[in-house]
Amino acid sequence: MNLQAVIFDWAGTVVDFGSLCPVQAFQIAFQSRSIVVEPEDIHRFMGIRKWEHLQSVLMLPAVAVQWELTYHRLPNDQDVDELYKVAERALLERVAEFADLTPHAGDAVGGIRSAGLKIGSTTGYTALHMERLIPAARQRGYSPDCWVSSDQVPTGRPAPWMIFKNMESLGVYPPSQVVKVGDTLADIEEAANAGVWSVAVVESSSLNGKSISQWESMSLKAQSELSKRTAQSFSKAGAHFVIPNLAGLDEVIDQINFRLQRGQTPPLLAKRSRY
Repeated sequence: MNLQAVIFDWAGTVVDFGSLCPVQAFQIAFQSRSIVVEPEDIHRFMGIRKWEHLQSVLMLPAVAVQWELTYHRLPNDQDVDELYKVAERALLERVAEFADLTPHAGDAVGGIRSAGLKIGSTTGYTALHMERLIPAARQRGYSPDCWVSSDQVPTGRPAPWMIFKNMESLGVYPPSQVVKVGDTLADIEEAANAGVWSVAVVESSSLNGKSISQWESMSLKAQSELSKRTAQSFSKAGAHFVIPNLAGLDEVIDQINFRLQRGQTPPLLAKRSRY
């Protein structure tokens, strides 16, 4: 018994090093209401559906205080709706510009294909965003067998429905023969809820939150320190494997196959940690 499918996240995993497109779009949305939001406050909720993501940022004490000082009231769902409209437009305008593959993604996908595994994907983006991103990624050499967006299921991450819909479309089961590869805490919890293996990618992740030029300009010591903190967060959240970048995915697949052949299944999270 071996793995049958790899399900990737998109931004921060196979495209958009640092997952910067959503950060820019959200900052534009909040700026439209005269509210300043720091990138790290956006990155901390990355991976969930964008409406809930905006709501989570808006409820942060520092952001809610700004809102109350500006509008003399606390924010509500209607405010989230208005922010979402602006963010949605900004995402649609920019998402195709962030389709460059992360380092080693092309080789990792090629290795998966050569091994005969199927490739699926889940995302916090909506179908409209994906209709812009998919063709741009295809031009750069990445085209999964299946993709499911957050608005195509009843509830996005951390619920397991996008993974289950991928499995149905790909015709693969049981969950123990599927691995989810992502760059957020929500990806890890999604994998746990679906009962599949989870792999977290560090260097291009939204938790690192650096563009590729920023990352490459950092000293080796600074890279190591940031990567260590991010890897610890992923491990604490329950990732089964944590890798620096997608160059390490083939070894992880070998390790999972080794375990499956001995009857092992993905271990459950000892403690689930919400962001």
